[in-house]
Amino acid sequence: MKVAIYNWTSALDAHRQQWSEWVASRPYNPSLHPEWLDATLRAWGLDKSAAVAVIESGDRVRAIVPFLVRDRTIQGLPCRALELCSNVFSYHAEVLCDGDLGECLEHFLASKDLPRWDVFRAVNVATDGLTARAIKALPSRVAAAFSVRSGETSPYVSVDRDWNSYLSTRTKKVRANISRARRLMKDAGETGVVWYENGCDPKPLLAAILEIEAQSWKADAGVAILTGTPQGAYYERLLPWLAVNGIRANVLYVKERPVAYVLCAVWKGWVGQLKTSFAAELPDAGFYMIQMSLQRSIEGGCKEYDFLGDVAPHKMRWADHTRAHEDLWVFSPHLRGRALGAVKRVADSVNRWRERRRKAVPST
Repeated sequence: MKVAIYNWTSALDAHRQQWSEWVASRPYNPSLHPEWLDATLRAWGLDKSAAVAVIESGDRVRAIVPFLVRDRTIQGLPCRALELCSNVFSYHAEVLCDGDLGECLEHFLASKDLPRWDVFRAVNVATDGLTARAIKALPSRVAAAFSVRSGETSPYVSVDRDWNSYLSTRTKKVRANISRARRLMKDAGETGVVWYENGCDPKPLLAAILEIEAQSWKADAGVAILTGTPQGAYYERLLPWLAVNGIRANVLYVKERPVAYVLCAVWKGWVGQLKTSFAAELPDAGFYMIQMSLQRSIEGGCKEYDFLGDVAPHKMRWADHTRAHEDLWVFSPHLRGRALGAVKRVADSVNRWRERRRKAVPST
């Protein structure tokens, strides 16, 4: 096998079509699409430092591995990390491959054209996915040690029934809260819900999102989508692509003012809830909009409604299933990599011991 290293722009020029086709034709999450990943890297100012390894066998591309080399620390010790670009911001991360992924990753990590690295990191890969299995099976000649940490546990609804049948599986409290939220929004002065779906103009949607985020609890917590921030730039770049390739968003207006929204990506029967928020004075608006988003998706024939991110009470009101993820660390066989791997294993053991002690202490 041959490993060719491209800078980010050259990789897109040379392999954009095949890369796009792989994501579209296989069970990969759309956040791994080159256009989505491009929006991510540019928003965080990483496109100039990103690279892509293309692994070929004969005249066929076998794997495409976008990566970054970044300076990190492990227990205060400096190290050079080789990281998947999907670590920056993606969902259900995997390495794109047409063939034996383990063999492709072995050639990638052993490539003499890679910059020196101490640890290879793959963040939030699906626990039962091909990438996690392939990484854990890497031979010692490229992987001297491993560290595995639990990642997000993402709730989702597997859709196999109509809306009314699904709703009958929810608790009495959830069903009562639907009626309650509708009544409260009417009393508050609801003036309508605007839907944004394929072919929409994303500009008014982004303007509404920014206005709602500024009114939400997230603004005080410093996690809101705001103009001039990487997250603001991310959605500014991503929404036009979603508007063409798969979007479903709803915005609630109360007294002509946007007060709540849910933004979803739609991809081959999958609906992923990317972001949701509401004005701080109307907490029931969030529940109201999630219910509407979920109902419209089920009635529209989706196969899965994925809440993404980690478990949270507002997601588990609706979801019956979760998808586990892992953060994987692979330490290089060089002296520094082996030493850092030993340090990380000790730190992991201490953390596990502390967690067991914490769980063993009865709550008061």
